Amino acid sequence: MNRLYLLLLSLLITATTTFAQGSVKGRVLDKRTNQPLSFVTVRLTQTSDTTFLRGATTDADGSFQITGLPDGSYKISVSFMGYKDAERTFTVSAQHRNHHYPAIYISEDPHNLREVTVTGQRGAMKLEVDRKTFDVQSMTTTAGQSASEVLENIPSVEVDHEGNVSLRGNSSVEVWINGKASGLTADNRAQILQQLPAESIERIEVIDNPSAKFSAEGSAGIINIVLKKERKPGYYGSVQAGVDTRGGANTSFNINYNSSLLDAYLNVGFRHMEGEGKSESEQLFKQTGQRQEYSTTNHNFGNHLFSRAGVTLHATKHDDFSLSGMFMGGHHHQNSNTPYYYFDNNQALSMTRIRDTRSMGDMRMMYGEFNYRHSFTDRHFIDFVVDFNKWKADNDNFYTDQTYGHDNVTGDNYMQYEYQYRPIFMNNRTWEVKLDYENPISENFQIQAGYQGRFSHENTPQESYIYTRYWNQQEINEAIDPVTGTQTLMQDFMLSFDNSMAVEDKLYFNRFIYDMDVHALYATATLKFGKFGVMGGLRGEYWKVNTESYTWEQEHDASLREPAYKKDFFELFPSLFLSYQLTKNDQLQLNYTRRLRRPWGGQLNSFRDTRDATTVSFGNPELTPEFSNSFSLNYLKTWTMHSAMLSAYYRPTTDVMQRISWRSSSDGLFYTTSMNLAESLSTGVELTVKNQLFRFLSLTTTANAYYYKLDGFSYTIDGQTITGEEDHDFTWNARMMASIILPYDITVQLTGNYRSKQVITQGHREPAYGLDFGLRKSFLNKALMLSINCRDVFDSRRWETFTESETFTRHQLNRRRSRTVNFTLTYNFGNMKPKRRPQMDQQQGEGMDPTNYNNAGMEE
Repeated sequence: MNRLYLLLLSLLITATTTFAQGSVKGRVLDKRTNQPLSFVTVRLTQTSDTTFLRGATTDADGSFQITGLPDGSYKISVSFMGYKDAERTFTVSAQHRNHHYPAIYISEDPHNLREVTVTGQRGAMKLEVDRKTFDVQSMTTTAGQSASEVLENIPSVEVDHEGNVSLRGNSSVEVWINGKASGLTADNRAQILQQLPAESIERIEVIDNPSAKFSAEGSAGIINIVLKKERKPGYYGSVQAGVDTRGGANTSFNINYNSSLLDAYLNVGFRHMEGEGKSESEQLFKQTGQRQEYSTTNHNFGNHLFSRAGVTLHATKHDDFSLSGMFMGGHHHQNSNTPYYYFDNNQALSMTRIRDTRSMGDMRMMYGEFNYRHSFTDRHFIDFVVDFNKWKADNDNFYTDQTYGHDNVTGDNYMQYEYQYRPIFMNNRTWEVKLDYENPISENFQIQAGYQGRFSHENTPQESYIYTRYWNQQEINEAIDPVTGTQTLMQDFMLSFDNSMAVEDKLYFNRFIYDMDVHALYATATLKFGKFGVMGGLRGEYWKVNTESYTWEQEHDASLREPAYKKDFFELFPSLFLSYQLTKNDQLQLNYTRRLRRPWGGQLNSFRDTRDATTVSFGNPELTPEFSNSFSLNYLKTWTMHSAMLSAYYRPTTDVMQRISWRSSSDGLFYTTSMNLAESLSTGVELTVKNQLFRFLSLTTTANAYYYKLDGFSYTIDGQTITGEEDHDFTWNARMMASIILPYDITVQLTGNYRSKQVITQGHREPAYGLDFGLRKSFLNKALMLSINCRDVFDSRRWETFTESETFTRHQLNRRRSRTVNFTLTYNFGNMKPKRRPQMDQQQGEGMDPTNYNNAGMEE
């Protein structure tokens, strides 16, 4: 009992001491205009010692706050590039805990402005315990590129040859725009990211272990793309134009206007894309000894328009109303000519099939959002959002096969011409409602709660029209030109072929209907006890899924339709974050979250796709979600000019969805689909280091080493037992970005990466590496800027995989694009007051990164 009393007494003393700590807050204003100044640096020191203690930067309203101050005498120093410094002193005591400066005025220093020279650069990455933030504007290698190419430069993020995104080797990752899904799904994500221009992106946040406040979707975490929406008084904007060595071009215009009553922005961009990709494959069928191989280059080009607009009305001091929208549309073409060679068991050529593929389509995405925010105080608010998204893609796909073969039974040769036209019309719409509430009950206790509802509907029909013409040996002999001795039958037919000869192929008609509704409630609480911090949360999600897949007969006769495939789920997703501030420059954190990966629409559609002449792929409506328990231990260390973050993570996953492949014994075709097969384990260590050297060289280095294990499985399908032995492998990758400040306003950036060998289902992926180069030069007092960058300097980026089962081996090599050089010119206009650049990345409060204090905010 005495021990219990002592424990309660200790907790009481700790709580009393904690709640007895003081604070200082205030607002920084321009002395001449009386306008608030954002991104102003605030330093806190003791009056008896000039050693830096804590810091903050002002927000969009010019406000700052520093809390958790023990009794003592302090001095705050307010500094902003191009302005005279200001200082205030105060004392925290039992009689006066909290200090408030309603207005701290600072005035411009013209003499200082004239003498400022380029001596550093803004940090490209900010380290925080719960996320890493990457400043896209400081990445010179991304000028004139797309969001997909920007992501290729983000540590721990990979983008494969088809545009699929993964984080730490896991493709179960959510990609958001401005903190929301914004219409991005697994069906359209790759296409949208390839069209979203890099010049519209402000920063990218990588949240590898999100709390219960965030959607539970994405077992690897969340990648949040934050678009530009600067806020400073007056109007300002830019015009940009660029070209690349592949024939691509881009141009954009954006303008912002901000006042105490109204904020507004408009961004319009046009992008013409041209490129080529390469693909090679070789398959060996073990049972028959037959072999098949192909090599092809595909050419693609397209025109895309991207636009954004928004307006915010500051109706009162506490109420903001916002309307915003985004539109993306475009037209694309892709064509390829692929010769497929088939060899018999004696490795003699038995058949040649030449496939000509032409694809063209239109894509449109429309997104609208209404937002209302009521702020009781800066940190106590209610935020309500309603948004609607509609995505539509109409694609026309044409396939022409010319087959030359030898009949092993009759010994005769034959020829065949096959024409296929397959249009597909993807239609998706989503409504989302979100309500968030935050309340700092005290300086050391905060609560968050909210509701999120997401309602999506997809209706995608696809059709098929086909024509086949076959010539036997006799017909071939009759078509021999008696003069030249050449065979012209197929060529003559192709010249006279009329597409109207094609008839509807009912076997390959499909209409896929997919509905998913998600309701979620969450609550989190944050409590601080001196150096200790605890944040616990719980999220409950209920969702229901409805899928229907119609054949041609079911489309035209409703009585033949099978009942819709329906499922509903309810799951709880807890999260727990424990932190301890070892010293003012050392922080330790232990996190736990539960997350999931839901199968997306295409994985649930049972329709059999034969766009690949050698492979039939189809979805599985019986797929269920996979669940992960994610643990991470983080240590953040900062020095004056350096910082490092070491993260160890452990993530077991159940009901893993994996693609399996086999060769059918009935028709000899190659099939692939997805199954819930086994359990997996990912565990590893990630190191991120930032170094500022000599004030002109900045290095950002990341290395991720992880162990992956996939349990063995055995699955019976199509009369065959598909087995997979336990796969396990140690994989690592590394990336380094070096930014160099040179005289005459020149910035050079080099980004290199290496990816080691990686285990995949039924095989492995070969290692790969790449290097990007960027150079930026400013003119006319930084109003005009020229950027030159080269993507994939050594032309080395590729995806090479080896897969194997009991019946086949396959070697594939894919490349999405080749080396490209971009030239981009940007002109800034409007109220561009000199040197108003943040001296720190953004507001960081007590969790600021001292690494950026001396160099962040200096002109790039």
